[in-house]
Amino acid sequence: MRLRLRLPEVHPDEYQVPHTCPYGCGGRHFVLHQCWPKAVADPDYHEVIVRRYKCLRCGRSFRVHPTGISADHRSQRLRGIGVMLYVLGLSYGGVADALAALGWAGSKSSIYRDVQAAGEAVPRLRRQQAVRQVQVASADATYVICRGEQVTVAVALDAIAGDVLEVDLVDGESVEGLRSFLAQLQAEFGIEALVSDDHESYKVLSDELGIEQGVCRAHVNRNVADLVAHLGESLLSLSEETLPEVGRQVVDVLADLEYAQLLIALRPIDGLQQLNRLLKSYQPASPPRPGEKASIAYRIRLALLRWSNNWSHLTFDQRWNRRHQTMLDGTNNVAERAIGWWIKERYRTMRTYKRLASVRNVCRLIPYLAAHPDQPMLADLLAD
Repeated sequence: MRLRLRLPEVHPDEYQVPHTCPYGCGGRHFVLHQCWPKAVADPDYHEVIVRRYKCLRCGRSFRVHPTGISADHRSQRLRGIGVMLYVLGLSYGGVADALAALGWAGSKSSIYRDVQAAGEAVPRLRRQQAVRQVQVASADATYVICRGEQVTVAVALDAIAGDVLEVDLVDGESVEGLRSFLAQLQAEFGIEALVSDDHESYKVLSDELGIEQGVCRAHVNRNVADLVAHLGESLLSLSEETLPEVGRQVVDVLADLEYAQLLIALRPIDGLQQLNRLLKSYQPASPPRPGEKASIAYRIRLALLRWSNNWSHLTFDQRWNRRHQTMLDGTNNVAERAIGWWIKERYRTMRTYKRLASVRNVCRLIPYLAAHPDQPMLADLLAD
């Protein structure tokens, strides 16, 4: 995993005095009331001066720490180093050992609390960002193990810009499991279209939400290739040279399957019409009777019908790019890369999760950091 982060900075002579009284009295004028030294754990500083200011309106006093220092005895920079080492692959104990080898403070439990606190802060920081319109969202889901049970993690990104929109736990990839996740995306970002794999749940929910839906070309091409190969093997194992149901020779049926696969891969303008012409040749194939297996001809008929019905989803990116002058590539690679780079790669080094809250926090934290390179995000995530 590669993450380019900017660690929080410590400025012992810089103080951020609040504009209004933190106790809510509305006071805006303060006087310096007291100063005292505080021992801190930091790579560069061992002691800072903490100031206490007094509100002239309510008379109550409050502390102001230097920039990069909080009520914690460790600086935000040291806490940020611990979080960085964890998201890069070390365990909580491994991070504590690495910090100890460098002569810095940080226990296993304190690193855990810092990582969890940073993950819990992600939704708050997202809400503080300006609301923006997202035209096309890319969504997918993956699975991790928590206390011996499979947990589904749903991921959504801006398919055009590549920004992470949301990461959350859902109850599987069923329609019911994904409904609230996708509905929230549509309500918050006003998405007009969704790109996903060819799971049926995404198609059903897209229709419910009244948005367009495109399926990933890579997924479809792999599935079509597997089915064509399987049907081809079944055809070659036949003793007959023709399929009597449709009156076509086996060699011609093999050519039809290969041609259908080529149509789906290339997606020509008249591809749907060509698929429908092929489908007419296999319409005579009848469904199996109860207790019988479907014939090869009928299976080919169903496959051609499914591909024909799915043509509008498969060619969504072509229509969208013509209308909006964008560069959608017709795949769901944006969401799949996010899952592979920022969720699965970190998960492979773990002995599963112990808490559902940890799954949510870690799976939100890493994509958020990865999507904001060269920004002081760790300082915002670790702020008290």
